[in-house]
Amino acid sequence: MKNALYLAWRSLAWHRGRSVTILLSLAITIWLPITVRMVLDQFRREISERANATPLVLGARGSRIDLVLHALYFDSLPPAETTMAEMEPVNELSAASAPAVAIPLHVRYRTQSRPGIEGFVIVGTSPEYLEFRNLHIASGRMAGLLGECVVGANVAQRMQLRPGDSLLSAPRNAFNLASDYPLKMSVVGILSAAHSPDDDAVFTDIRTTWVIDGIGHGHQNLNPQTDSELLLKSDAESGSVTANAAVLPYTEITPANIDSFHFHGEPSTFPLTAIIVVPETDKARAQIMGRYLSSNATTQCLKPPEVIDELLSIVFRIEQLAWICSVAAGLVTSLLLGLVVNLSMRLRATEMQTMFRLGCSRLTIAMLHGAEILLLLLGATTLASAAALFTLHFAARVLRSMLF
Repeated sequence: MKNALYLAWRSLAWHRGRSVTILLSLAITIWLPITVRMVLDQFRREISERANATPLVLGARGSRIDLVLHALYFDSLPPAETTMAEMEPVNELSAASAPAVAIPLHVRYRTQSRPGIEGFVIVGTSPEYLEFRNLHIASGRMAGLLGECVVGANVAQRMQLRPGDSLLSAPRNAFNLASDYPLKMSVVGILSAAHSPDDDAVFTDIRTTWVIDGIGHGHQNLNPQTDSELLLKSDAESGSVTANAAVLPYTEITPANIDSFHFHGEPSTFPLTAIIVVPETDKARAQIMGRYLSSNATTQCLKPPEVIDELLSIVFRIEQLAWICSVAAGLVTSLLLGLVVNLSMRLRATEMQTMFRLGCSRLTIAMLHGAEILLLLLGATTLASAAALFTLHFAARVLRSMLF
């Protein structure tokens, strides 16, 4: 067998063009099902792990998948907005007999993009979210004041941010001067890498996102010495002044003006895009779920693992289709390989006859052909495995971005 392998290797090296063509054809045929399986398994594992770690999600009625993906990954748009009032039933149940923590989320804005770098999502939430996701500060400190933020590890790396730098929010409509104003946020902390979507987010206090939303704002202090272009009328005797439309809300919150910021409206009506609920016991989970089972309720309470299972059922269909295509490709490749081997044996009939006359048995000649096929299969499997690992390194993130 050792001699057969040596002769097979020399034959493949001599007919290198044919050998490379067969090798690549076999490698691609083997690579496709292996890669599909590995990528989908990793995708299933990652998405299930984050879903299983999130007990309940509250939000406006609509698409279940959109709401859960919004609460888990921040990328998809929620079906509609809810309000702070929806946190009250959870707080009431928690104070009574169902201890739970309600974590608000307000995710509507992104940071302004830079050359070659797209803006990152701004997540307005409470400090409980960072504790819930087990996120820790690598440098700097936690955000404590209005207008402060902490950024994920990927955000800090790509935008070269350090504590003390600043970020600008991007307005939803750059052509509407009456819409929300960009807010200059102060970066006070960098989060440690969590290897999750949290690495690609900017976290700030929920009130800061309401300032971006226009619900809260501050005004300049006016006096007779203020720039005349900002004054509509000034009374020297009384000292009163009237501002014109040139006085705009602040776009930066500083220690000098933070006291001037205030919010308009009832806090219970302030918008949220989702609420994560973390009950302490199974009984509390059941009580909270029961509170939102009414068909007349405008809010739905979802178990992320169940919703993600619905999404994965679609992924399984894609996997089955890929396997069918892989089997078809394998059959075609096998037929082509058989054809190539048959033609090769005919072209090498004189060579085989010479070997037979030199004393090689028919078994040895058969072993020679088998050794060639074995070397091709081993080479193709090795190449396909290396390509699958290389693809897995880059494909999981791309697949998630395509699906979400």
